[in-house]
Amino acid sequence: MRWKPWVLLLLFQICINKAQDEGNQPAKVAFPKEVDTCNGIFLLYTFDSRQKEYPRLKNATAQSWAFKSQLAVINAGTTELKSWQAYIGFQHDEILVSVDGAMPLNAEEFPMRLGKNGTHLIGYPHADLKTAIDTAGDLPQMSSLVKIKGTMFGVRLGGNIMPTNIKLENEGFKCPKAKTKNTRSMHVCCTKDPKYKAKKKKTLKFFPRRKADLSFTYDITQAFKGSYMAQVTIENNHPLGRLDHWNLSFEWMRNEFIYDMRGAFPRRKDPSNASSVPPDNTIKTWISQRS
Repeated sequence: MRWKPWVLLLLFQICINKAQDEGNQPAKVAFPKEVDTCNGIFLLYTFDSRQKEYPRLKNATAQSWAFKSQLAVINAGTTELKSWQAYIGFQHDEILVSVDGAMPLNAEEFPMRLGKNGTHLIGYPHADLKTAIDTAGDLPQMSSLVKIKGTMFGVRLGGNIMPTNIKLENEGFKCPKAKTKNTRSMHVCCTKDPKYKAKKKKTLKFFPRRKADLSFTYDITQAFKGSYMAQVTIENNHPLGRLDHWNLSFEWMRNEFIYDMRGAFPRRKDPSNASSVPPDNTIKTWISQRS
């Protein structure tokens, strides 16, 4: 008898709260002076503030500090930038508590420990940056502002609080070493690499599936104005392992709420989630197996 994988399908009808979604529009960014000489993608990292946290320790290397910073990404070139990605070389064992205006790549949940490896950010919900030429210089359409809040360790008063580097990670661009201006800002201008040759990509209807013992797939099956339908597939490919009493959690990024569900039920039914949004503009929903 041939063993077959166990597959579960969940169907969702999801609505988007339009009134609250207007709050997710890209924030306005002021042009820094250095962007005037950039013909490409300009990145500016600014360290806003920090404050000593509890417990207050005598060991300076173990002392934690709450910090706030910003990353501005501005398209100062002649072509639109699709799905921008950037790297920030955090080096002080930072812990990210919240990121507004982008998403950490391969992140799990906040708080997120970075160590000394830095982090990779992808633009969300404002992922594509248009040019000044196509927008008549409309800054909100050609730039994105990321607000970062977290904890850093071991930096004495007067010490180096800046990351090691910032750069654009989109293919086809090259970035020199970022320049530090005073002790609280860093900028770099990334330009197109004339030697870059785009790789030929195979045309696929869907992204290729990854092999794993347990896989989760979230597919949008239908999209409408203000709502969409999604299908979640849980597939157990392990020949021996069982998955009993499973639970899933979703972190909504555009103020969604579930209107209808088939194949599972929410563990917590809170109508206020449809009209109230936490400070970080995310709502987490827990889904449980239907007996």
